[in-house]
Amino acid sequence: METTHGVLELLLVSAEGLKHAHHLGPQRHYVTIQCGDQFRTSKITHGKHKKIWWNEKFRFSLSPCQCRELAKVTLRIMERDKFAEDSLVGEIRVYVGEIIREGSEREFLQMKPAPYNIVLEDGTYKGELKLGLKFITNVNLEKSGERWQCTGVPPRQPYAVYRPFLNITLPCIPWRRFFFFCTRSDKWTVKE
Repeated sequence: METTHGVLELLLVSAEGLKHAHHLGPQRHYVTIQCGDQFRTSKITHGKHKKIWWNEKFRFSLSPCQCRELAKVTLRIMERDKFAEDSLVGEIRVYVGEIIREGSEREFLQMKPAPYNIVLEDGTYKGELKLGLKFITNVNLEKSGERWQCTGVPPRQPYAVYRPFLNITLPCIPWRRFFFFCTRSDKWTVKE
């Protein structure tokens, strides 16, 4: 059991109104979170609708020094691309310095999920990310029991080159005729 000064917990709920970097195929997004020198990555979601859901919690254990010095948490929304590097959709900076100070005084502070504007690379705003925050002081953590998230980019799934070809051609093949022809092939043989 390890005692820390506090734990900052982020609840990543959803995003909507995102700018899509690629217009072909389904949009698949994930979020990278940087809290001081700690990094976490969310699961990859498939954006089939205008609203994307994660519903994931991330915990960052903070030392007393980190609680005094931590000013912001940076969240980057990334869009997964099969053929090229993943592209940045937008970024959110949540200033948590006052939340940590007030949470340290009260020993517990929770903010319900609220929408934060997503800042694009050119400095404009497009879309919202819904995020909840919680800060708890004097927490005992058990490293074996706590679920840690992966720290890097989620691993890529193997991609077969023939998959797009099969997706286009398989629905066009007249399967009934093909199987009918195979079952009746013995009648077409020539007798000598």
